[in-house]
Amino acid sequence: MKFRWKIFFIFISFITLIFSIFGAWMVNATFQTSLEREIDRGKSENQMFQFAFEMALDSLGEEYVVMQDSVFQDISNSMRDGSAGGESFIRVYDREAKLLFDNTGMETDMDFISSLDGAAGGYQIYHDPGERNDGYYLAVICRAGEKESPFYLENIMDISYIYREREALFARYRIAILVLLVLTGCVTLILSQLLTRSVVSLSRITRRFAKGDYQIRARHYGGDEIGELTKDFNSMADKLSRKIEELQEAARKQEDFTASFAHELKTPLTSIIGYADMLRMMDLNREEIMEASNYIYSQGKRLESLSLKLLELIVTDNQDQELRLLSVKPLLEEAGRVVAASLAEKKIHLEEDIEEGEVKGDRDLLMSLFINLMDNSRKALKAGGIISLWGRSRGEGYEVCVRDNGCGIPKEELSRITEAFYMVDKSRSRKQGGAGLGLTLCSRIVYLHGARWEIQSDQGKGTSISIFFPGKEELNA
Repeated sequence: MKFRWKIFFIFISFITLIFSIFGAWMVNATFQTSLEREIDRGKSENQMFQFAFEMALDSLGEEYVVMQDSVFQDISNSMRDGSAGGESFIRVYDREAKLLFDNTGMETDMDFISSLDGAAGGYQIYHDPGERNDGYYLAVICRAGEKESPFYLENIMDISYIYREREALFARYRIAILVLLVLTGCVTLILSQLLTRSVVSLSRITRRFAKGDYQIRARHYGGDEIGELTKDFNSMADKLSRKIEELQEAARKQEDFTASFAHELKTPLTSIIGYADMLRMMDLNREEIMEASNYIYSQGKRLESLSLKLLELIVTDNQDQELRLLSVKPLLEEAGRVVAASLAEKKIHLEEDIEEGEVKGDRDLLMSLFINLMDNSRKALKAGGIISLWGRSRGEGYEVCVRDNGCGIPKEELSRITEAFYMVDKSRSRKQGGAGLGLTLCSRIVYLHGARWEIQSDQGKGTSISIFFPGKEELNA
């Protein structure tokens, strides 16, 4: 069952229960008030009957036995004329409960007479389902005359109109409740629709979100709990959208990595297989054999370089590094000596300007970082180019910068240069033994050391890479 229908039926049931209880109480209270009024009136008439009867007894003397029927009828007529209720019915009993006079035409209730048992009087209400007149009656009885020879006087009043009024009130109240329920039902249905509108909208948006529409958002309604729920959903949707985009980007990079890796393997393997098949199938002279062997060797070295770079990248990602306090100047100078031979081959000059300083790091990883950065600069330079390597203390931290005056990197390519196997100039990189993993590895090493780097490049002017290592306190924070 939908929530709005639950609200509807709960509210209607509550209203029905409350008004039914209230209506029953109100009608019964009105009925009891009317009934008590009639009982008081009946007692008053019974007292009048008693007074008139005793007055008649006093006036008749010893002859009352012969004249009692006419006397009783006169008393009945007198009570009828003085009664506000119209016709008056009376009964007279002697001390043995023998009926002496009766103008009611109803059956005598002997149990009521015998239940008095010497009491001064009483009353009862009974239902007479007679064929002539089906109704309710109030019987009031009292004792009159001398104690040795008492008479019991009973007057009976028709109070059916009170019960008819009660039934009429119940009937009118039932109609009023039905009208009220119809009106309340309409109002409740409208209110429940308004109250659940945002929930229904949120549910519809959630289903669309689940089907892949990650840009849709719920409309915010007010500042109540449902409004807060809408805000929370939108916040969750924003975070999920970002996570999904990140996962999609990661999946894309993984696909690119796999495709690039397969391509990088295919190219040298094709050359190796081709030249090996040439050596196996053809009769070559020594010069041709050396040329084929050199191709096989160079492509084999390229595969070796690729495997070592991948291994180093995997180790960097999975290994827990223990960072120690290292002196930066000797480390940078050693990295410069490592690349000196390859720089000399291209007649590239290395300028060093390094201050003393310390960083917390892993020596082997930092050596790999600095060597890769200078090697990337070497690949971007022509003969006679210059690489600047300098280090400066920056407060508690340390900054290392590698700058060259090479070909530079287009601005639109800067955001992708740390992706695995991504190369700005693929032909140039492959000629120089590159696999597109150098800056990917550098990015991981910078991250593991809690450092940050900035890459600035102008195409045709050169590239500058600055690495900012945190101080000891900042790193431990």
